Amino acid sequence: METMLARRKKRAFVVHFDGAIGRDGRATGLGVVIRDMKGHILRWLCGRTGPLNSNEAEYAALVFALEHLVRLRPQAVHFYSDNEVVVNQMRGIFAVRSPSLRRWHARACRLARLIPEVTFRHIPRERNLLADALATEALEGWAPPMEGKDVRGGQL
Repeated sequence: METMLARRKKRAFVVHFDGAIGRDGRATGLGVVIRDMKGHILRWLCGRTGPLNSNEAEYAALVFALEHLVRLRPQAVHFYSDNEVVVNQMRGIFAVRSPSLRRWHARACRLARLIPEVTFRHIPRERNLLADALATEALEGWAPPMEGKDVRGGQL
Protein backbone atom coordinates (compact mmCIF):
# COMPACT_ATOMS: atom_id res chain seq x y z
CA MET A 1 0.00 0.00 0.00
CA GLU A 2 1.27 3.45 -0.94
CA THR A 3 2.06 5.80 1.88
CA MET A 4 0.98 9.43 1.78
CA LEU A 5 4.63 10.50 1.47
CA ALA A 6 5.15 8.20 -1.52
CA ARG A 7 2.01 9.58 -3.18
CA ARG A 8 3.22 13.13 -2.62
CA LYS A 9 6.55 12.35 -4.26
CA LYS A 10 4.98 10.59 -7.23
CA ARG A 11 5.53 12.74 -10.29
CA ALA A 12 2.30 12.46 -12.28
CA PHE A 13 0.78 14.49 -15.08
CA VAL A 14 -2.50 14.84 -16.95
CA VAL A 15 -2.00 15.49 -20.66
CA HIS A 16 -4.50 16.57 -23.31
CA PHE A 17 -3.35 16.36 -26.93
CA ASP A 18 -4.85 17.17 -30.31
CA GLY A 19 -3.94 17.42 -33.98
CA ALA A 20 -5.48 19.82 -36.51
CA ILE A 21 -5.39 19.50 -40.28
CA GLY A 22 -5.22 22.48 -42.62
CA ARG A 23 -7.97 23.04 -45.15
CA ASP A 24 -5.45 22.94 -47.97
CA GLY A 25 -3.91 19.73 -46.60
CA ARG A 26 -0.39 21.20 -46.59
CA ALA A 27 0.19 21.41 -42.84
CA THR A 28 -0.74 19.86 -39.53
CA GLY A 29 -0.93 21.63 -36.17
CA LEU A 30 -0.12 19.90 -32.88
CA GLY A 31 -1.38 20.96 -29.46
CA VAL A 32 -0.46 19.59 -26.02
CA VAL A 33 -1.48 20.72 -22.52
CA ILE A 34 0.39 19.30 -19.52
CA ARG A 35 -1.22 19.67 -16.10
CA ASP A 36 -0.37 18.50 -12.61
CA MET A 37 -2.80 16.20 -10.82
CA LYS A 38 -4.61 19.20 -9.31
CA GLY A 39 -5.38 20.54 -12.78
CA HIS A 40 -2.87 23.40 -12.84
CA ILE A 41 -1.36 23.97 -16.27
CA LEU A 42 2.38 23.37 -16.10
CA ARG A 43 3.21 23.62 -19.80
CA TRP A 44 1.58 23.93 -23.15
CA LEU A 45 3.19 22.97 -26.41
CA CYS A 46 2.31 23.55 -30.01
CA GLY A 47 4.04 22.75 -33.25
CA ARG A 48 3.45 22.53 -36.96
CA THR A 49 4.48 19.83 -39.38
CA GLY A 50 3.72 18.67 -42.91
CA PRO A 51 0.56 17.04 -44.23
CA LEU A 52 -0.93 14.13 -42.29
CA ASN A 53 -4.37 12.54 -42.14
CA SER A 54 -6.53 13.04 -39.04
CA ASN A 55 -5.40 9.93 -37.15
CA GLU A 56 -1.75 10.54 -38.04
CA ALA A 57 -2.13 14.12 -36.76
CA GLU A 58 -3.41 12.82 -33.42
CA TYR A 59 -0.52 10.37 -33.18
CA ALA A 60 1.92 13.16 -34.09
CA ALA A 61 0.55 15.24 -31.19
CA LEU A 62 0.85 12.23 -28.86
CA VAL A 63 4.45 11.55 -29.93
CA PHE A 64 5.23 15.27 -29.55
CA ALA A 65 3.86 15.10 -25.98
CA LEU A 66 5.68 11.87 -25.14
CA GLU A 67 9.02 13.16 -26.44
CA HIS A 68 8.68 16.14 -24.13
CA LEU A 69 7.40 14.12 -21.16
CA VAL A 70 10.10 11.45 -21.10
CA ARG A 71 12.64 14.21 -20.36
CA LEU A 72 10.61 15.08 -17.24
CA ARG A 73 10.86 11.47 -16.00
CA PRO A 74 7.31 11.15 -14.66
CA GLN A 75 6.06 8.18 -12.68
CA ALA A 76 2.59 8.38 -14.24
CA VAL A 77 0.92 10.15 -17.16
CA HIS A 78 -2.80 10.15 -17.90
CA PHE A 79 -3.51 11.03 -21.54
CA TYR A 80 -6.81 12.44 -22.80
CA SER A 81 -7.86 12.83 -26.42
CA ASP A 82 -11.03 13.29 -28.41
CA ASN A 83 -9.77 10.80 -31.02
CA GLU A 84 -11.34 7.44 -30.22
CA VAL A 85 -9.22 5.50 -32.73
CA VAL A 86 -5.87 6.59 -31.29
CA VAL A 87 -7.00 6.17 -27.68
CA ASN A 88 -8.36 2.67 -28.27
CA GLN A 89 -5.35 1.62 -30.33
CA MET A 90 -3.04 2.76 -27.54
CA ARG A 91 -5.18 0.86 -25.03
CA GLY A 92 -4.98 -2.28 -27.19
CA ILE A 93 -8.74 -2.35 -27.81
CA PHE A 94 -8.60 -1.53 -31.55
CA ALA A 95 -6.23 -3.21 -33.99
CA VAL A 96 -3.78 -1.01 -35.89
CA ARG A 97 -4.30 -1.98 -39.53
CA SER A 98 -3.05 1.05 -41.47
CA PRO A 99 0.68 0.81 -42.32
CA SER A 100 1.21 4.52 -41.60
CA LEU A 101 -0.59 4.24 -38.26
CA ARG A 102 1.44 1.15 -37.36
CA ARG A 103 4.61 3.28 -37.54
CA TRP A 104 3.04 6.01 -35.41
CA HIS A 105 1.63 3.49 -32.94
CA ALA A 106 4.98 1.70 -32.58
CA ARG A 107 6.76 5.00 -31.99
CA ALA A 108 4.21 6.12 -29.38
CA CYS A 109 4.34 2.74 -27.61
CA ARG A 110 8.13 2.77 -27.53
CA LEU A 111 8.09 6.20 -25.84
CA ALA A 112 5.19 5.31 -23.53
CA ARG A 113 7.12 2.28 -22.24
CA LEU A 114 9.67 4.71 -20.78
CA ILE A 115 7.02 5.92 -18.33
CA PRO A 116 6.10 3.49 -15.50
CA GLU A 117 2.34 4.15 -15.56
CA VAL A 118 0.46 5.39 -18.63
CA THR A 119 -3.30 5.54 -19.19
CA PHE A 120 -5.40 6.71 -22.13
CA ARG A 121 -8.94 7.98 -22.02
CA HIS A 122 -11.31 9.16 -24.72
CA ILE A 123 -13.10 12.43 -23.96
CA PRO A 124 -15.65 14.55 -25.84
CA ARG A 125 -14.21 17.30 -28.04
CA GLU A 126 -15.69 19.91 -25.69
CA ARG A 127 -13.31 18.72 -22.96
CA ASN A 128 -10.25 19.02 -25.21
CA LEU A 129 -10.70 22.63 -26.31
CA LEU A 130 -7.38 24.04 -25.12
CA ALA A 131 -5.30 21.38 -26.91
CA ASP A 132 -7.50 21.91 -29.98
CA ALA A 133 -6.96 25.69 -29.83
CA LEU A 134 -3.18 25.22 -29.57
CA ALA A 135 -3.18 22.86 -32.56
CA THR A 136 -5.27 25.33 -34.57
CA GLU A 137 -3.00 28.25 -33.63
CA ALA A 138 0.04 26.21 -34.69
CA LEU A 139 -1.66 25.32 -37.96
CA GLU A 140 -2.39 28.96 -38.70
CA GLY A 141 1.28 29.83 -38.38
CA TRP A 142 1.56 30.94 -34.77
CA ALA A 143 4.10 28.22 -34.00
CA PRO A 144 7.27 27.81 -36.05
CA PRO A 145 7.68 24.70 -38.19
CA MET A 146 9.37 21.95 -36.26
CA GLU A 147 12.64 21.93 -38.17
CA GLY A 148 15.08 19.19 -37.33
CA LYS A 149 12.32 17.30 -35.55
CA ASP A 150 10.86 14.26 -37.27
CA VAL A 151 7.26 14.47 -36.18
CA ARG A 152 5.98 12.86 -39.37
CA GLY A 153 6.41 9.32 -38.13
CA GLY A 154 9.47 8.63 -40.27
CA GLN A 155 11.91 5.98 -39.25
CA LEU A 156 11.38 3.79 -36.26
